[in-house]
Amino acid sequence: MRARLAASPSYLLIWALLFIFAAAGWLVTTRDLADSPVTAAALDRLDSGSVASMDSAVFAFEPGWQVSVDGADTTEPDQPWREPSGRMAFQYSGRELALKLALGDYWGYIFVKVDGRPANRLPTLPGNLDSLGQPSGYLPLFAPEKQTETGPVAEWIIVHNASTDGPHQVTVEVWRGWGQTVLRAVAVDAMPAVPRPQWPAVLLAMVGVWLAFISAGPIISNVLAARLHSGISASTAGPSPDELRSPWNTQGWTRRVSWLISVFPWNYALILAMAGVVAIGAGTAVQNWLLTDAGLIMLGFAGLQRPVLWTGALLFGLPLYLYPLPILPGRALNLIEIGVYGGLGLTVMRLIFVRGRRPNSGYKPTAFDSRHRLFFVLVSFALVSAFAAEQEGVALREWRTLFLSAGLFALLLHLTFRRTGDSRDARTFLALYWLAGGAFVACAGLWQYVTEQNIIQAEGVNRIRAFYGSPNNLGLYLERTTAMGLGLAIFGGWSAWGQRDEEILAWRERIPLLGSWKSAPLWARGALLLTIPQLLALLLTFSKGAIFLGLPAMLLTLAVAGRRLLAAPGGRLSARWGWGLAAVATAMVLGLVPFLGTERFRSLLDFRPEGTAGIRLSLWRSSVQMALDHLWLGVGPDNFLYSYRSGYILPAAWRDPSLNHPHNVVLDWWTRLGLPGLALAAAWLALGIRSLWRAATSDAIAVGAFGAVAAALGHGLIDASYALPDLLIVWVFLLHLFSPPAAPGPVAVPEEPQSA
Repeated sequence: MRARLAASPSYLLIWALLFIFAAAGWLVTTRDLADSPVTAAALDRLDSGSVASMDSAVFAFEPGWQVSVDGADTTEPDQPWREPSGRMAFQYSGRELALKLALGDYWGYIFVKVDGRPANRLPTLPGNLDSLGQPSGYLPLFAPEKQTETGPVAEWIIVHNASTDGPHQVTVEVWRGWGQTVLRAVAVDAMPAVPRPQWPAVLLAMVGVWLAFISAGPIISNVLAARLHSGISASTAGPSPDELRSPWNTQGWTRRVSWLISVFPWNYALILAMAGVVAIGAGTAVQNWLLTDAGLIMLGFAGLQRPVLWTGALLFGLPLYLYPLPILPGRALNLIEIGVYGGLGLTVMRLIFVRGRRPNSGYKPTAFDSRHRLFFVLVSFALVSAFAAEQEGVALREWRTLFLSAGLFALLLHLTFRRTGDSRDARTFLALYWLAGGAFVACAGLWQYVTEQNIIQAEGVNRIRAFYGSPNNLGLYLERTTAMGLGLAIFGGWSAWGQRDEEILAWRERIPLLGSWKSAPLWARGALLLTIPQLLALLLTFSKGAIFLGLPAMLLTLAVAGRRLLAAPGGRLSARWGWGLAAVATAMVLGLVPFLGTERFRSLLDFRPEGTAGIRLSLWRSSVQMALDHLWLGVGPDNFLYSYRSGYILPAAWRDPSLNHPHNVVLDWWTRLGLPGLALAAAWLALGIRSLWRAATSDAIAVGAFGAVAAALGHGLIDASYALPDLLIVWVFLLHLFSPPAAPGPVAVPEEPQSA
């Protein structure tokens, strides 16, 4: 009885309010940031509470330093890459040691040891040793975002917290950085108290919001059930004459719009949606907001009639997300945000104008499953991590554009399938729309290659990038769409015919590429035509990760999942069923043969520290240490760049300091969101893969999605995998395509649109 009472909506709501009040209390009692320590002065000894300028007698400098009241500067040594530019030592009594350092747009770093051990508030990277071959606390001084017109910015950095009052012996090595006056002052137990962080309040508030949502679920379900049973919905007849004569009759206008939507044919809606997409593209290209708005209105009306049209248009435009859509004079909005928020707005309008009815009592709406709940929790935890980040503004921006948009897209996709009578047709339509977008961007890239426009010339090859800033980004996208296209083209005929005719098909009939072109389903033939330019463009990106990891993983997974599809009960396998995949692999190899002698491919096994592979290994070493130092919350969304180049970059990797992700999918989740974020992402991925594996016995779309996931994970071992707006949307699309198996019970009857 007590357990049932504690789980009741009212008790959950009480707990939700308690958590929200606790969050508010935490914020109210948080103190503001205190002032900096007092001005430094020349001192004879460093005790607790003292702040010493660098011209103090307590500091012992080796020859070569230039010391003044403003700080201590080094001189360039004979071998600046093999020996430090300066060493100094001092003794202090106290616990917390802080150095005032010059941070800016220059390459330099310091090693700090206290009592012969690494300073414990600085990173200690394995194998990163000082000039004496000993491990030390390490801190790069490269922070270009802090550079001012007058030079580097002096900031206090806490480098050590001792367990006793000492005295303690400190040694500091400065590498490079001459002319920057690296050391400005030293403080002992003089730093102001750090205010309490905001992230615990956000965590408490998010728990409260989730409890409130859970408690409100039964209430919302009861209200919707009451509306469905109340008989409010009228027939599909148009508005009455009295309503037509009254221009201010709200119900009459609702009936007008509802009637127009209900009688608008599907094929007309499709044509209207395509015209809207063309108008939006043209308006964006010429920066004409009227044309863009006209296209959005056409697409919006088509989306009211068929929600799958709006969602499909969003998937089509994903590769163009870097180009904002002009909607007003001097005002443009992000394509993904317009697509997601606009789609949810259309859902609300559809609830107003077009309501469903239950043809019988067996109808049961599709509910959120574990994948949705896990992903929404992941989005919530990303917000907590954003408030714990050092660069909070940057973190919140990525949370909004990356995680929140993807979470709302998961909701939009769920509502799209829920509002569509045949989920199989909806999946096929969305997959083809997505493939069409990939084909469009691929053809643009191929045109660039032929005309040598907007290409990247590097390492002896011309690399295409289409509408992306980097060829690698284009490769990351096309490997996913190509996998879906191959899955539909090679294995699409079986699921279409087998479900329709329920008969045993010969193996040639089951694979359109190996059977008759005329006998293949129209959408399978369309998928093949859309995939050919994408595969060619993917090769011309010359992305090593896509070619040597993504594509092999994709083809292997397509073979495994395709065999599972063809091995359905009643089927007959042939030894030649994989000819289609073999042909693709052969074409890939032959296409790359002319370029194997270029520097792009000859440098694959170059593991020198200054080479790409060597820098990647150094990056992973730094990322592992960063993840361990920020175990539970990570460094926050979009904070990897600042933490890496100003805290963890190894000296050997100085040539490429501005990397904004660790180039590994596991390290990316771990460094960005900590261990809980990694665990949530892994669980969400596992549930999504399981749904695709189950569906691979009956649907070629599941086979293609499975191949896309494999390509993304394979390429993600050495590059980005999810942390771009288009890629995370694609992840949600792939992992949420198929619902889990329904529990035994009455067969669900699809919704029928009716006027309000």
